[in-house]
Amino acid sequence: MSNTIIVEVTGQQRSGIAAKSQKPYCMFTCFVHLPNIPYPQMCDFYAQASNEVPQPGTYECDIIATVRDGRLSFEVDPRQGRRVNTQQPQAKTA
Repeated sequence: MSNTIIVEVTGQQRSGIAAKSQKPYCMFTCFVHLPNIPYPQMCDFYAQASNEVPQPGTYECDIIATVRDGRLSFEVDPRQGRRVNTQQPQAKTA
């Protein structure tokens, strides 16, 4: 099993003030490539401020396994990811 996962950061984000804590937050949208799933899955990630959101692009991220309240949990943080260069198909010229 791989200890990394591919995450595509879209550049879409929203921010506001949390109702309970009254602290600012920022959520950003990504597509995560899960093993044995044919299509990337959309999900949101948390950042404290918009300047913490990674630039749009593809990242290789470490999978962090922990046990919380006696349950196995897997976390991914695209802010700590490594940028991956993706190759675009080149147009054929006649």
